[in-house]
Amino acid sequence: MMEKIINKKQNAFGAKIPEIKEVFQNTDVEKYIIQRLTEVLEYLEVTDAKQVVDVVVKSAKHYDKVANYEKNIHQLFDQKRITQRIPIKLANRAQIMFSQIKPHILGHQVLDLGCGDGKIGELISKQGRHVVLADVYENGNISNIELPFVFTKQNGKLPFEDNFFDTTLVLTVLHHSNDPVEVITEARRVTKNNGRIIVIESVYGITEYSKNLNEEAQRLANLFFDHFYNRVIHYSEFEENKVNVPFNFQTPKAWKAFFEKYGLRQIKIENLGFDQPTVPEYHTLHVLEVRK
Repeated sequence: MMEKIINKKQNAFGAKIPEIKEVFQNTDVEKYIIQRLTEVLEYLEVTDAKQVVDVVVKSAKHYDKVANYEKNIHQLFDQKRITQRIPIKLANRAQIMFSQIKPHILGHQVLDLGCGDGKIGELISKQGRHVVLADVYENGNISNIELPFVFTKQNGKLPFEDNFFDTTLVLTVLHHSNDPVEVITEARRVTKNNGRIIVIESVYGITEYSKNLNEEAQRLANLFFDHFYNRVIHYSEFEENKVNVPFNFQTPKAWKAFFEKYGLRQIKIENLGFDQPTVPEYHTLHVLEVRK
């Protein structure tokens, strides 16, 4: 469930949301961004990766309006055909995520909440499970998938009965929602007692993240890369087509406390690390048991 409202001064958990240019006031974060972004571009086989990163960083530090930075760098990436290479490199993304969640799926009825292109749900359905896809928008790939798709409202209850699904997936969704409390409580409502909710989230406060970044610096790095992927690479001039980026990042410990507060027992957590090479955000997988 991804809403289309952007950028408040604080995220849903009360953490400050700085301007993108303000992220670079921390020199350790700037060095880290340069290093990781260079690695991403080299993975995408960009021959002049360091020069491109130099342009990106200068633009990110000195824009007059953030929308101009987004547009200008997107155009640069288009000209260099970087944006065209990303889907090719992401071709196995669904398979990677499916392999991560597969051991934890229970039962026959599965809801993929915030399903995106629906490819993960399609892989689950091939196991013989009944999968329902749901999101606030319809990805262009959904018409190619023979699974039921349901539009969900940006606010309010999900259009499903109580206690219907055995497993509900909430994969990289909560940090895109303006109201993660509503998302997780609704996911709990539509999932059976003793059923499961499987969450994958971008996190910070991880020792393996970077030895040179403290907890707050990691959060700032996450903020930059989340914005870069969703607002620069996937740039749109139309407000209604912009991906919502309220930057609701938390530490794994904070997510565990959040889940437990709303009636879920975390029975397993897995550190997935930087498992998506084109998006250098550290991911954790949370397996939650519904308690009612």
